[in-house]
Amino acid sequence: MTTLVSYPDRGQWGNNKWRGNFSGKLVEDLINWYHPKRVYDPMCGSGTTIDVCNTLGVDCMVTDLNPKFGGWDALTDEVPGSSDFTIFHPPYHDMIQYSGNVWGEKPDIRDLSRCSSYQEFIQKINTIQLKLFRALRKGGRLIILVGDYKKQGRLFSIQKDMDWLGTPEQVIIKTQHNAESFRKKYAGKFIPIVHEYLLVFRRDDCYLLPVSVTKTFDADSREQKNQTWRDVVHAALEKLGGKATLSALYNEVQGHSKCSVNVFWREKVRQVLQIYKDFTNDEKGKWSFSY
Repeated sequence: MTTLVSYPDRGQWGNNKWRGNFSGKLVEDLINWYHPKRVYDPMCGSGTTIDVCNTLGVDCMVTDLNPKFGGWDALTDEVPGSSDFTIFHPPYHDMIQYSGNVWGEKPDIRDLSRCSSYQEFIQKINTIQLKLFRALRKGGRLIILVGDYKKQGRLFSIQKDMDWLGTPEQVIIKTQHNAESFRKKYAGKFIPIVHEYLLVFRRDDCYLLPVSVTKTFDADSREQKNQTWRDVVHAALEKLGGKATLSALYNEVQGHSKCSVNVFWREKVRQVLQIYKDFTNDEKGKWSFSY
């Protein structure tokens, strides 16, 4: 294997009509590379992982919320047993809604693809992967396959937003083939996503668990003193629509934290407007961007 994998042919395992499933050749390569004694797939989809394990003669456990595979609730039910190799391929939030669509007659509120918000989805992903990690043998690996997706012009990167547990061992980029999005035509400057992330985490200790947590918040630049006056004036002019009088700029800038440590802040505003080519002054006394 390398850090870039591609499987145009998904092989004979699983159901090739099952939306969002991965190639069994990926599982085959992972098993042949890491040589696990027991594999666990908690969200097995169409059963690709167990099909590959049966072919290779590797002990395997599979579960899924789908009643066909036991109706296992990843949030509340106990992991059925320990393993040294867990392959976790969750839905990518609501990109594909499974219960009531791919399987079952109606939506199941326990289904991760039915989470009401992306934040709820990430919280549940973190809860589940901690449960899966605790069930690993020491030296075992948690393999997580996730992707990015876009919705209403915003990029959601699951691997960036979720917690990272254990020792990060490898990040592998997996090329996507024949995805539903390949058949769509998009307006504007949308760049189709044609890859996924295969993240490999190792459990090195019985008790201690390294955890990397992503913190998301809005930082107000008006409260930050460690920026230039050019940044301050630039942001204020943008806020005023790209064109403003000097007095309007003063009113917009005066609440900035940098003003509290410089009594000559008005002079600094004028200086910035005059020395940087980003700004221009028209005949009516209004300042605007030069481009």
